[in-house]
Amino acid sequence: MFRLAVRNVTARFGRIVLTALAIIVSTAFLSGTFIFRDTLQRSFDALFAKSYEKVDAYVQSANSVETAFGFEHRDKVAFSAVALVAKVPGVVDAQALVQGDASVIAKDGRPIERTSRSTSGGTLNSGDLTVWKIVDGRAPDNGGEVVLDDQTTADGHYSIGDTVKVNAEGGSKSFTLVGVARYNAVSTLGDATWALFDAETAMNFVSKPGYVDAVLVKGDGTVSDDELAHRVQAALDQGQGREVSQVLTGAEIIARSQTEIEKGLGLFTIFLSIFSLIALGVGCFVIYNVFSITAAQRRRENALLRAIGASRRQVTRMMLVEAVVIGLLGSAMGLVAGAGLALGIGNLLNAFGFGVPARALSITVSTVAITTVAGVVTTLLAAIVPAVSAGRVAPVAAMSESAFEQARSNRGRVIAAAVFIALGIAAIASVLAGADSILLGLAVVAIFVGVLLLGPVMANPIARVLGAPVQRVRGIAGSMSRSNVQRNPRRTARTAAPVLIGVALVTGASVFAASIKEQLRDTIGKQFLGDYVINSSNAGSLSFSQGFIDTLNTLPEVGGATGLGFAGLQDATTNKGVFATTINPATAQGLLDYKFVEGSFAALTPDGLLISTGEATRKHLSVGSTVPMRVGAKFVTLTVDGIYASSDLAQARVIHRDLLNGTSVSNTAGFVFMTKAPGVSDTALRAVVNAAIKTYGVGTLQNRQQFIDGRSDIIDRSLSFIYGLLALSVVIAVFGIVLTMLLAVYERRREIGLLRAVGMTRSQVRTTVRWESVLTSLYGAIVGVLLGLVLGYIVIVALKDQGLSHYSIPTTAIAVIVITAFVVGVVAAVIPAWRATKLDVLQAISTGT
Repeated sequence: MFRLAVRNVTARFGRIVLTALAIIVSTAFLSGTFIFRDTLQRSFDALFAKSYEKVDAYVQSANSVETAFGFEHRDKVAFSAVALVAKVPGVVDAQALVQGDASVIAKDGRPIERTSRSTSGGTLNSGDLTVWKIVDGRAPDNGGEVVLDDQTTADGHYSIGDTVKVNAEGGSKSFTLVGVARYNAVSTLGDATWALFDAETAMNFVSKPGYVDAVLVKGDGTVSDDELAHRVQAALDQGQGREVSQVLTGAEIIARSQTEIEKGLGLFTIFLSIFSLIALGVGCFVIYNVFSITAAQRRRENALLRAIGASRRQVTRMMLVEAVVIGLLGSAMGLVAGAGLALGIGNLLNAFGFGVPARALSITVSTVAITTVAGVVTTLLAAIVPAVSAGRVAPVAAMSESAFEQARSNRGRVIAAAVFIALGIAAIASVLAGADSILLGLAVVAIFVGVLLLGPVMANPIARVLGAPVQRVRGIAGSMSRSNVQRNPRRTARTAAPVLIGVALVTGASVFAASIKEQLRDTIGKQFLGDYVINSSNAGSLSFSQGFIDTLNTLPEVGGATGLGFAGLQDATTNKGVFATTINPATAQGLLDYKFVEGSFAALTPDGLLISTGEATRKHLSVGSTVPMRVGAKFVTLTVDGIYASSDLAQARVIHRDLLNGTSVSNTAGFVFMTKAPGVSDTALRAVVNAAIKTYGVGTLQNRQQFIDGRSDIIDRSLSFIYGLLALSVVIAVFGIVLTMLLAVYERRREIGLLRAVGMTRSQVRTTVRWESVLTSLYGAIVGVLLGLVLGYIVIVALKDQGLSHYSIPTTAIAVIVITAFVVGVVAAVIPAWRATKLDVLQAISTGT
C-alpha cells in the first residue's frame, strides 16, 4: 500500500504540488519569521559584543521602572560617579556615557528624518571605550562643538566648519561641526540620526544637568573583571550610598544587552507567528477541502481496492501517506521560500535606511524542525477525516459511477453549532456582568467554530439569494453557476471557509480601528478646549522643552499654551513603575478639561498629585491622602490635590512639571496645546507661532481637526501592517478556490462536454465557472463580515476596562472587503475557466465520471 501511495503521488504530482501551495505559503511565512529573527539576533549579539569589547566594568543606576511587556527603563547615574570610579585602584579610564533624544536640524530649517524617525544624541567617547570612529575632522572638546554621523552629515548637506542646530532636552542650540563619525562597521546605528558631544555638553544638553546614563570603565589588567567590578561597587556604595548604582562586568552588560534584544525579537516573533498560525489554519481548510473532493472522486478506485482485499486501515493509511508527502514537500519548499523571504526583508530594511547589520542568514535546526512539524501536522490534521471516510467505502461502491460526495444529515451539525454559539454568547454575557475578560477568548473561538459548523446549512439559502441577480443578468450561465454552488453546500462552505476567516479577522480589525478613532475624536473634542496643537511628529521621539513653551506664552498673539508631557515614576510602596502626565497648572486651565470631581488644576502643587477616579478607587485614595513615590533617585511624598473622571486623554496620575526639576527624569512635553488671543486672526497666530517653531527647529502647527486626523492616521498606519499580514490568509484562500474549481472542472468534465455538445459556447462555460467562483467568494465574505462585526464587538468589550466604549461600523472598509472578495472570485476562476474551455468535447463525453 505504501508503494501504491507513492505511485498515486507521482501520478497526480501536479495536483499534489497545487495542494502543497497552501502549506508552502504558510510555512514560508513561519520559517521566514524564525530565520529573520535568528539572523537579527546573531547580528546584534555580534554588534553588542563589539561595542563592549574593551569595557571591563559598566556602572548603571540600580533603579529601574518596568514598562510594557517586561522591558525596563533604567534611571540615570550621577555625573559625580565618573570621578569616584576613576580613583579606584585597577581603573585606567572611566568615561560618562550619554544616549538620548537629539534632533539635527537641516539647513532648510527642518529636522533631518529617516524612516524610523529615530533621533539620537550622546557622548563621543575616546580610546578603547568608544564605538565611534572619526572619519573626517576631530572630536569635540567644548560646549560649542558637535560631531555628526556620516549619513546625517550627507543628508543635511553639512561640511566641517558649518553651524548645525540641534534640539534636545536642553532646548535648541547651535554648534560648530568639527567631525564626522561612523559607528563600528555600519554608517549609522540602525536608522537613527546621531549628534555627538563631549561628556559635559552631552550631560547638560542631551541628558539632565548632573546625570549621565552610565559610566564605562577600563581596567589596567592587573585584576579580573569580577574583582574590578567589586572594587568599583564598593567605592560607589561608600561615596554615594548603597543601592544607588549597580556595577556589571563587560561580559554581563553584553549578555544583558543581548537578552533585551532577544526579548524584543521574541515579541516580534510571537506576533508574526500568530499570523503564521492563522495562515496554517486557513491552509488546513484548503487541504481538507481538496482531500475531501479527491476522496469522493477516487471513491470507485478505493472501493476496487477494498474489493480485491485491502482493509479499511490500509486505504486510510494510503491517504495519510499522501498527506505526509504533501506536508513534507510543502514544508521543504516553504523553508526555502522562507529563507528568501527573510533575505528580502533584510534587503528591504536596508533599502529604506534601517541599517540592519549585514550577516549571512541563520537557519537553525530548530527552525527546520518547527517548519517541518508545522507543515506535516497541519496536513495530517486536514487529511484525517477524508482519509477515514475513504477507508469506509464499501466494496460494492466499485459498481457505482458516482464521483460526488454523499449527502448527509445536518441535524447533528446544527445542534453542535447551536451549542458552540450559545457558549460564546454566554461567555460574552458573563464578561458584561463582571466576569474575567479571558472568557472573551473562549467566546471568539466558540462563535467561530459554531459559524463554521453552520456553513453547509447556510450555504444553500445564501447562495440562492446571491445567485438570483446573477441568474437574471447572465441567463442560463448564471443559472448554472447558482445551481453548482447550491449542488454541494458542504463543498461550498469548505471552499469559502478560508475567505470567511480572513474577512472576519480583517473586519474585526477594521471595527477596532474605527471604534478607537471615533472615541478619540469624541474624547479630544470634549477634553481639549484649545484651538491649535504643536505636534513633534516631524522629529521622531523628541519632545518640546519647557523653555520653548514658556516662550510661546510670552507672544501677544497666543492666548495660552500648555504642554502635555509624560514621566516614568516608581511607586515606593510596591516598587513598580508607573507613568504620569506632566502639566503646568498655571497654563492648563482653560485648555484642558479633566472633569474634576474634587479639586482643580489650580490646586496642584509641585509636591502634589492629581488622580483619576479609577486610580482613587483602586488605591483607596482621597483628596489629602499621601502617596510615596520615587522620582529618579529622589524619594518624595506626594499629596493628592484633586480627583478627576477617568478618560482616554488623561492618564491615571497627573503631576506638576516642576516636580521633575533637579531630578534625572526627563522634563519635556510631547504636545503643546494653544489658544489664540482675543481678536487675533488665524493668519496672524500662524505667522508668529511658525516663526517660533522655525527658530526652535522642531514642531508642526495644527488646528484641532488636523490634530485629530493625525491621530487617526497613526492608528491606520499601525493597523496597515496587520492588514498586510491578514492578507496572507486571503492569498491562501485564492489558492483554495482555484484548487476547488479545478477539481470541480475535472469532476464535471463529462457534464461540461455534454453541454458543449448541445450548443453551450466557450464563453458561457467561462461565465459559469467564473460566477461559481465569485458566488463562493462572496458567500465567504458576507458571512465573514457579519462574524467580524461580532468579533469587533467582543474586542471592544474586552477593552472596556481600558476605557474603550465606542462601537463603530466601518462601512467604507466593509464595502472594500466585499469588492475585494468579488475580485478574488474573478481572479481565482481564471485558470479553472480556461481549463474548462479547453476540454475536448468528444473525449469528455466518452470519459466516465
